[in-house]
Amino acid sequence: MLSLLVACLLTPQPADLVIENARIWSDGRVGFAEFAAVRDGRFVYVGPKREEFIGEGTERVNARGRVVLPGLIDSHVHMMGGGASLTQLYLRDAKDKPDFIRLVEEWADGLPAGKWVLGGRWSVESWAVREQPTKEWVDPVTGDRPLYLSRMDGHSALVNSAALRLAGITKDGPPDPEGGVIDRDAETGEPTGILRESAMGIVSRHIPATTFDDRVEALKRAMEEANRNGVTAVSDIPGLGSLPVYERLAESGDLTVRFFLYPTAGDWQSAAETVKGFKAKKGWVEVKGFKAFVDGSLGSRTAFMREPFFGNEPGRENWRGLLTEGVEDGRFARNAAAARDAGMQTIVHAIGDEANHILLNTLADVYQDIAKARCRSEHAQHLLPEDIFRFGELGLIASMQPYHKADDGRYAEDYIGAERCRSSYAFKSLLNAGAVLAFGSDWPVVSINPFLGIEAAVTGRTLDGKLWQTQENISVGEALRCYTSRGAYAAFAEDEIGKIAPGFRADFVILNRSPFDANPQWSEIRPTAVYVEGKLVFP
Repeated sequence: MLSLLVACLLTPQPADLVIENARIWSDGRVGFAEFAAVRDGRFVYVGPKREEFIGEGTERVNARGRVVLPGLIDSHVHMMGGGASLTQLYLRDAKDKPDFIRLVEEWADGLPAGKWVLGGRWSVESWAVREQPTKEWVDPVTGDRPLYLSRMDGHSALVNSAALRLAGITKDGPPDPEGGVIDRDAETGEPTGILRESAMGIVSRHIPATTFDDRVEALKRAMEEANRNGVTAVSDIPGLGSLPVYERLAESGDLTVRFFLYPTAGDWQSAAETVKGFKAKKGWVEVKGFKAFVDGSLGSRTAFMREPFFGNEPGRENWRGLLTEGVEDGRFARNAAAARDAGMQTIVHAIGDEANHILLNTLADVYQDIAKARCRSEHAQHLLPEDIFRFGELGLIASMQPYHKADDGRYAEDYIGAERCRSSYAFKSLLNAGAVLAFGSDWPVVSINPFLGIEAAVTGRTLDGKLWQTQENISVGEALRCYTSRGAYAAFAEDEIGKIAPGFRADFVILNRSPFDANPQWSEIRPTAVYVEGKLVFP
């Protein structure tokens, strides 16, 4: 009798859903599994096919021999901005100055009267002639309509004369704000229309605010775009004031992406009190920490470097970038201590080699155990060679966006030289040093498509087809871990998502092509189906 009872208890019950005829990849497995079973939104079995998991009501997903991955995790994304960008002017594909102006004119002509021209994501580095845009380019095609177009990296912006007038920026002032630069003509003092870092706020604060409902809709569009690209969880970076929008989304139940939130705020002690009242939805929408900035970006020449940039303008020969306000006066260190005391993660934008050096030193002073607190350097693009091992030694997570390498690799050596670039995008060196890498996109700065990032990390191919810093290339499996299990670890979610294994939430992606092929066509790899907690969310 007892043996019969034991046998009954050990007999698997039919699953809600099974994946069959598959090549299932997951960190922690050796080789591919052909079958998996899901019950109540979690995997209960992964391995060889077992018929006993298939019942009359079981949904059977035939993968047709295709690769199945855990739901991909984007560890650095701006979902609200990404969703908004889908309805704004997109200039990433502009081929040259005339094409840039044409696109702006066509967009402006299609807007209602009084509407700002918003959008951007422009970059001139791929042009035959790398001309910096100015207000004179866009004034004739925008007239009295204000224009604000962010550069690709979001660390500088082009504005027109109408926007400058609204903000009161003239040849007589205001002076550059702390942590920012208003570009001016060297002879006349007239603003050129380019604003860098904190100077962008002088104009952006005049942009009409979007409604609450508009921001909710932007998040819904962002979720659809994420799912379409196989992304099922994100480390999202909103402003602190946008948290009620996420609460509304959580209440609605219309969730197909898991949100780990890292809001930006000026005073983290006050922010920690604010988030105590946040109405989280466990496993779906949670505030995990706060995000700070140490410097700017390479493309805008505001990343903070130890040595000056090459090709600086006359009179600024020693220009080596900008530290963000609050770094030198100790405010960032105080904020990090407030996050530590509140049990929140500290994640920090740091791109330049000296910026990352300062970040390592500051966090080492504030935290007894950086690894336990899971502090993160967001971007970690350019590092001093001696600092690479410190990421592993101190346990600072390198939260990197590999597709930026494909972009920056076209011009980085012109900006900082070949020798200093040897420790840029140091994926392999960081892994060899024992550091944890988590990958993301920085969407809408670049595409949210993770397979473009994987290509850059695996091949070192830049957007102009060249190979750059290939000594830092990593394997496909390592890159996938950075988009799955390590992304989960970076958000304290490693026991819930990031793997296809019993007990984990059933977030998974079926691909049309295999990333493990000898010569993958990365741009053609797409999800054919995306499931979150065992439910189809795409298509």
